[in-house]
Amino acid sequence: MEVLTIKTQINGSRLQKLFQIKPAQIIILSFVLMISIGTFFLMLPISTTNNRGLEFFDALFVSTSASCVVGLTVVDLHNDLTIFGQIVMLILIQIGGLGIMTLATLVVHKMGYRFRLKENVVLQESLNQGSQAGLVTLIRRIIKYTLVIEGFFAVLLTIHFAPEFGWKSVGYGIFHSVSAFCNAGFDLFGNYDSLCKRGDDFFLLACLGSLILLGNTGFTVISDVINRRSWKKFSLHTKIVLVMNFALIVIGGTIIFAVEHFNPYTLEGLPLSEQIAQSVFTSVSCRTAGMNTFILDEAEQITLLTMILLMFIGAAPLSTGGGIKLTTFFVVIMSMWSVFRGKSEVVIFGRRISEKIRNQAFAIFTMGTLWVITAGIILSAIDGEVHQLDAVIFETVSGFATVGMGIGISSDWNSLGKLILSLTMLVGRVGIMTFMVSLITQREDRIKYPPEDIMIG
Repeated sequence: MEVLTIKTQINGSRLQKLFQIKPAQIIILSFVLMISIGTFFLMLPISTTNNRGLEFFDALFVSTSASCVVGLTVVDLHNDLTIFGQIVMLILIQIGGLGIMTLATLVVHKMGYRFRLKENVVLQESLNQGSQAGLVTLIRRIIKYTLVIEGFFAVLLTIHFAPEFGWKSVGYGIFHSVSAFCNAGFDLFGNYDSLCKRGDDFFLLACLGSLILLGNTGFTVISDVINRRSWKKFSLHTKIVLVMNFALIVIGGTIIFAVEHFNPYTLEGLPLSEQIAQSVFTSVSCRTAGMNTFILDEAEQITLLTMILLMFIGAAPLSTGGGIKLTTFFVVIMSMWSVFRGKSEVVIFGRRISEKIRNQAFAIFTMGTLWVITAGIILSAIDGEVHQLDAVIFETVSGFATVGMGIGISSDWNSLGKLILSLTMLVGRVGIMTFMVSLITQREDRIKYPPEDIMIG
């Protein structure tokens, strides 16, 4: 009897381990649930202007794109979706930008629920925090900053759109404020034009550019800047994000201006002020948001290559943007520079980066690169070489980095192609590290093996 009891306990513990869900898996499942609900609503006849609803794979693709704040679309939100369908998209963008775990936490906390240790671990994972201290306070700040920023710019955009759209300007103001701050890149202007016909609207570009920049900077940086107000008092994370943001905007804008200045299909012939404004806006938008002021398939190869690199780098951690993240790229570059200089440690602004962070940065960089290359090869094979490889890679990186800038080839792919790109968008939104951790069982090695050098390089 005792033997049977022991065996039962052993079998029970094995089953418990088998069905135990990791925090990373909970995060992914929450997005899958949101995508599924969005797909269902977009398939309803009330969501589309033709009263038929979207086809399953189209609804799945668009719901994934909205939930993961990507912006790639196979439907025209202005012409194909009703007001109900547009509201569904708006809700998906808002929840996807903030993260479903963030909103759910605030709701249950307001109801008086007290979180247990395991639930705090899930929140810590979803918010990419190194500590469980002050998670609820951080979530409150995230919601507060979001409402204030989106509300302020929604009012400005509503006033700006009023002469053109009348009473509809309220909806346009709210939708584009949320879409830009969440770095989703969706718009309601129709015909897949994005901002191509509004490149001379400096006020609109300034508002949307500011929203995009605030969204991709990250809530921890915003909080640090508001509360500390001094460069010396800023955390190392804030300093790196601010420096990298400025550097990438300047470098990207300069390259785009220098190359497209002579391109008759994009910027050539426009006033100098408009060329500069569009170049800077494109540099800001292409890293995370995906709103474009000129037709991308008319751009030069150098511009597209620059945009691919900017998209892959992406936004800051705990922001509404994707990519491998600014800090990851910065740590990788600085680590390589330290190796070239023969230094064993990476020191930035008088602070040392731990070996653990450096290893994680290289892992994220490598896994992100491998995922993009693999997904690009698969999509190219599915495409049957109808489109050029650079266009396929551009679309793949845009999906992985949750940017949403497209050359216009997503709608040409079959159901399998849309499924592959949808998975790429999901991986990019939850983070490649979170996705891989959800699949792999982590065990700490108890046995230490003797080291031995190998030849590399």
